[in-house]
Amino acid sequence: MLEVFEVSVSSTALFILMFAVAAVVMPPAVSGLTSWWSIRLRRWGYSLRSARVRFTTRVRESLRSAWKRFTARVRMALRRFLEDGDR
Repeated sequence: MLEVFEVSVSSTALFILMFAVAAVVMPPAVSGLTSWWSIRLRRWGYSLRSARVRFTTRVRESLRSAWKRFTARVRMALRRFLEDGDR
């Protein structure tokens, strides 16, 4: 059977001990967490940037095709108007 040892520790000593453990344990934990988040945010930033580029490319292409269709229709309407005006 295990023997149980009881040690009386003052609350001030316990607080100092907990503070020392936190000072040793917390910086690596926080550093690991922040580096993990920075990696995630960087990856998300890359994916968001590439999505934005794809979106702007699609919008640009659709605007160009819409402009080409519009100018072709205007050209055809003008041509019809001028041909009908000669008669």
